[in-house]
Amino acid sequence: MVERALGCNLISAKNRLLQAERIAGASSFTTHVWRADGQPGTFAWDSAFEEILDRRTRLADRYRDAGISLYPWDILKRLPAKRKLSERFYWNQGSIPSCSMHGAMHSAQASMLVDIAFGAPRRYDALNPIYPFYIARGGNLGGGLDLAETADQLNRGGAYAASEVGEDNTSTPRDWRMYRAGAAQRQASIVYLEGDLVEKIFRACRAAFHVTFGSGLYYNEAREDKNGVKVLYSAGHGGHAQSLGSWRTVNGKEYIFLTNSWGDAYGSSAEGEPAAGGWLDKDALAVLARSMPNYGAPFIAFYENPAKADDARLIER
Repeated sequence: MVERALGCNLISAKNRLLQAERIAGASSFTTHVWRADGQPGTFAWDSAFEEILDRRTRLADRYRDAGISLYPWDILKRLPAKRKLSERFYWNQGSIPSCSMHGAMHSAQASMLVDIAFGAPRRYDALNPIYPFYIARGGNLGGGLDLAETADQLNRGGAYAASEVGEDNTSTPRDWRMYRAGAAQRQASIVYLEGDLVEKIFRACRAAFHVTFGSGLYYNEAREDKNGVKVLYSAGHGGHAQSLGSWRTVNGKEYIFLTNSWGDAYGSSAEGEPAAGGWLDKDALAVLARSMPNYGAPFIAFYENPAKADDARLIER
């Protein structure tokens, strides 16, 4: 039986104000992911970021036209052993109400893999969600987080590599202080999404970004649609956070992939996508998007400078 814990909190008035301050103070993207004070930035979705989206979309489309998949599960399979410190990608939150940080780590890992596909000289490592969750919770596992708290932890506290802390993602991480310096090297820059969330999320995913979101609804089941795509349906109620990415089109219809933290909840398909998620079209995303702002603004997290992808280089098939 698949355990289906939730745990994404409604954003508090205090955190809504904090998030508004972060968004109001966001920088326009120029050339640097890191600020002058050595911290990763919060960047605005403005005309400068729109230019990055357009450039990355052109680059991602070149990969797709060449038959090279940018799905994170395919990139991970293609990577030689020397380019990865872990084979792990999917995390099951079990009974812990840690979906917000699980969604964020799925997005961050996917971002890391796309960076590598686009030419970043780094190695992939899985990111254990329980460490930043425990810290953001103030030293306990007894409740959830909203999206503002989750983004702030990833931006200011960083992520904990599985190659350093291990892969136990449901137990109290009492040794977290030992790894704090390493986590600080994996702080991420953030772009918050506001306005027309369906269009912005689809646009971000086409540009090979990954988005963390919370919603008051989630999908329980998967089935094959008329295009032969494994899509999610049957909405349940409750605050839950997940990850979105991996854009595709089939017969003119756009889809993005939702990754959950409930293990193999949705079953395998003939196309071979992970059982941890399924595809959404714009109508299915709209159902989730109606309540997204109540849990905090969805966000993109990234490590490499997205303006500096090497568009002359394609990953080997």
